[in-house]
Amino acid sequence: MRKTDAAFTETLRQGLRASAVNVALLTTTDLEGRYHGLAVTTAVPFSNQQPSMIVAVSHSASAYPVIRDSGLFCLNQIASCDLDILDRFSRSDQRAERFTSDAWRPGPHGLPYLETATACFFCNVLGAHEYDDQTIFVSRIEDVRLGLRCGADGFDPLIWINGGPAKLASREYA
Repeated sequence: MRKTDAAFTETLRQGLRASAVNVALLTTTDLEGRYHGLAVTTAVPFSNQQPSMIVAVSHSASAYPVIRDSGLFCLNQIASCDLDILDRFSRSDQRAERFTSDAWRPGPHGLPYLETATACFFCNVLGAHEYDDQTIFVSRIEDVRLGLRCGADGFDPLIWINGGPAKLASREYA
């Protein structure tokens, strides 16, 4: 096992940081109707035959037991106009401020969705696989909401690279 190999660990960390990935807000609601959520970079859609989404969630995330128990979540693909909201979801000291924006709306099953997100996928968990300190949730996409355009740029999705968010608006190829 290479866990103790410091050179490998540092090279792996640098390689993963240099990989651009999607950043989204995963939201859910508990049995009392309270909203919970976290920022994720591990959500991947797959299968158009049975529209599905997989997402990995750390067991230490405050929303983890809510997702596990409710079997429901909404994946909000955020845009550059939502950068301040992303900051709230990335920091545990901002947990009480996560849903203070006027752009949050209740969706199917009472799941909160962000109307400025490029797209919101409402998902029902079909299965879960624990791996180390994470659980990989396999879910069926039950509903999709397309977001409102935000700002002059319209939809400008955010990605995560080198430890922080980045805009795609200036991309040369698309």
